[in-house]
Amino acid sequence: MADINNQQEIGRIISRLTVAIQNASMYPDDHPQVIHHAQEAFALLNLLLKDAREITILLIGEYVSVGNKPLLIPDFYEAAFVSLMKKNGVEWISFLSGLPFAQLEELILSFASSGSSFMNSTRYIKLGKIKLKESDKIGTAEKYDLEASDKDIENVMDLRFLSKEQMIQKIYQSCRDKNKIDLNMVDQIVADFMVIIRESNPLKLLAEIKSNNEYTFTHSSNVGILAMSLAERLGFNGHYLNEIGIAALLHDVGKATTPDDILSKEGPLTKKERIAMEEHVIKGAIQLMKLKGVNKLAILAAMEHHIKYDGSGYPRIKGGWEPNIVSQIIAVADVYDALRSMRPYREAMSQDQIIRIMTDESGTTFNPYLIECFLKLIQQ
Repeated sequence: MADINNQQEIGRIISRLTVAIQNASMYPDDHPQVIHHAQEAFALLNLLLKDAREITILLIGEYVSVGNKPLLIPDFYEAAFVSLMKKNGVEWISFLSGLPFAQLEELILSFASSGSSFMNSTRYIKLGKIKLKESDKIGTAEKYDLEASDKDIENVMDLRFLSKEQMIQKIYQSCRDKNKIDLNMVDQIVADFMVIIRESNPLKLLAEIKSNNEYTFTHSSNVGILAMSLAERLGFNGHYLNEIGIAALLHDVGKATTPDDILSKEGPLTKKERIAMEEHVIKGAIQLMKLKGVNKLAILAAMEHHIKYDGSGYPRIKGGWEPNIVSQIIAVADVYDALRSMRPYREAMSQDQIIRIMTDESGTTFNPYLIECFLKLIQQ
């Protein structure tokens, strides 16, 4: 099969292109979210084109292929890219050595704005449709299905989620140790989420918790996906959805200073340990307040995501404090992912158990309208 390193690099190119196109459909052409991901895709393409005269990406049914081999790329990126190709009437793209950034940028903007009309090729980007004989169709489909083993795909998926987990871990640790945060990295993760939540049921996108040590970081990724999916269903979009994603991603940043022996304790917490655990909401909010460029919504969500709908929970705030609606959205996503994950002190719960618990706590722990919308989302 094709070299797995090249497979990964081309997969990254497609993911960056997809994110850039999706952002270009929401923001102005010169928006940093559009330019940043376009430049990343361009840099990756140029690296590969130093050793190859051209790179051709084929669309075969619902699959993406490179060099007569199926491309190993997470389902959510492949589905989004296939959708964009079909929308623009394109079945293959060739990128040629010498590609200037302006032509790649033109392709991104055209894909973002085009309806169903076929696009024109340029000197360094060739576009077309695949012509297959009727007798070739079944054989080709079978070939593409069989070239990549389930293990190959699983390995690449694991690499993709590991990379995301490491990025979130780096964000949290930098916030804790250096009192700063890489907002470009945060924006990149949230931009990825913006693409994938439009293309698949969010439950299919959640990473499994493989160890206690990675819980906070993988959990934050899952909460980001779930919260953004729920927020979009509620009507949030564009800049507002982006800010909600950032708030969800950073909601547990205060746990970076909570001792590991408390986070991974198998038995009940002592009163002192419980106080140390609950302090993460205040510590997180204070940490984020010190950082430049962090939106106020993220600070609120870090502090409020354990305040229940009826006012109980923590931290205890006088004067009938009502948590922001985004904090309430994140609370729903937070509890759902926590219940579905195996923890040191209990087994993971079944979907039926979780639905029963969240339904029973509607109106006390949770906003009833949010629970109604969320249960529809996960049961669709």
